[in-house]
Amino acid sequence: MKHVLAVDWDLHEARYVLASISGKKVKVRAASSVHLVDVTEGAAEPRYSFGSSLSDALAKHKARRAKLLVSVPRSSIELLHFTLPPAKDNELPELVANVAMREAPTISEQWILDFVRTDSDDDQHRVTTAALSPEELNRVQQQCATAGLKPQRLLLRPLAAASVFSKATEDKDEVSLLVNRIGCEVDLNVMAAGDVVFSRTARLPEGSDEQATTARLLSEITRTLAAVPRDQIGDDDIESIYIFGGPDDYEDLVTRITDELSKTARVLDPFAALGRTQCELPEDRGRFAALLGMLLDEATGSHAVDFLHPRRPPPPVSRLRVGLLGAAAVAMFVFVIGFYARSDLPEINKKNKALSQELAKLKEATPKAAKRAEVINAIGSWTQRDLNWLDELRDLSIRCPGPRDAVVLRMSMRPSQSGGGMVAIDGLVRDPKIVIKMQQQIRDQYRRVRSPTIRERRLERDYTWYFDASIAVARRSKDAYVSHLPAGPAPPADIEATVAASDSVTEEETP
Repeated sequence: MKHVLAVDWDLHEARYVLASISGKKVKVRAASSVHLVDVTEGAAEPRYSFGSSLSDALAKHKARRAKLLVSVPRSSIELLHFTLPPAKDNELPELVANVAMREAPTISEQWILDFVRTDSDDDQHRVTTAALSPEELNRVQQQCATAGLKPQRLLLRPLAAASVFSKATEDKDEVSLLVNRIGCEVDLNVMAAGDVVFSRTARLPEGSDEQATTARLLSEITRTLAAVPRDQIGDDDIESIYIFGGPDDYEDLVTRITDELSKTARVLDPFAALGRTQCELPEDRGRFAALLGMLLDEATGSHAVDFLHPRRPPPPVSRLRVGLLGAAAVAMFVFVIGFYARSDLPEINKKNKALSQELAKLKEATPKAAKRAEVINAIGSWTQRDLNWLDELRDLSIRCPGPRDAVVLRMSMRPSQSGGGMVAIDGLVRDPKIVIKMQQQIRDQYRRVRSPTIRERRLERDYTWYFDASIAVARRSKDAYVSHLPAGPAPPADIEATVAASDSVTEEETP
């Protein structure tokens, strides 16, 4: 039996769960939280008494020698979803690193990358990649050091919470939305076929009453339902919404989800997934869901992402080993020549057969540079496919709302590693419903639309909502751009007005 301590924290509190693990069974011994106090009031950057507060709390449980699991929130990492060409398992880490650095310029070779496959077939691999900067890793290790602790696993909070859902429910095949409120943040994760295919974290206003918090949670759930990429969930819709909490929590939210969104909503107690506990259950149980999921994954040895033990490509073949094998081959050849001079022909043939088998084994140990070059050339040819950007821009202009409803602040277009291209749009709209309508107008068999950010701009009078949209575009023929348009000499007149209006807009800082 081993003792394991799971810890995470935010600006206001640190949460911990101490458990004993025997085989695949997890028994909770202690679960609580520690309030963090600003010890540098008035400073430019507050520093919290994380080390002393947590150290005192753990001392009474004798948990200093337990194996330490630490989680990082979604806001501390870069999360990427992309599709890769067919590749072997040992080639995927290097392929993921190349694509991640191409898709996100901020990611460098010093970042820690780990990934999980969400779908695979003979033609492609869909992966979710998490990237952690070395500065963030150093910050976590320093915080743990102040409490006299050293993390042995560094895990991703949204994926850990999903493990509790997989353990507690049998509805693993349906598409579901998991809602996990942790203090002033809420994690929203879309599950499909047992995998997290989409994840976002929203910030909740501090000091709000329960009614205002419920309204904000409902708003973030609605935005998540609109923002989830269709290519991640296929033709299925999100059927159920699960909210982590106690039996008496979120009753008003469940009622509003059922009435306003026409979705099945349930409150899921994360401690019910573990069964027996040896401690008093804390209040607001939902904030401990990720910690309990980390313990369940530790018991089964199935952590989806671990930044301290990421998936890496196999080490290159040692040149010394190749040299020794070559020398062995030369020595064996000399031996065969000498043996041939002293043996009969049947015996020589027998030895030659044995040597042929040994030579085949030696060839398998030679450097795999040729296979590596094939993978790189495949990636290069895969990224050379380009789009008809002028036709694409004309098509988007026709499908976007008019200047009375929206203006475009910025637009960028670039080729995508996964084929086709990516279009990024920043703009302003009168109402967030216009963004949802725009997504429906743009989305078709060639485009996938995602709008992860929609926020209100109070200084604006007419266009009070800011949005950014990401459009994945597949390559198609020139005729396909005009096949859906009515016959006529020119596009509608309001297209030029929309472009002119977007050029004259200057973005203001949100207070």
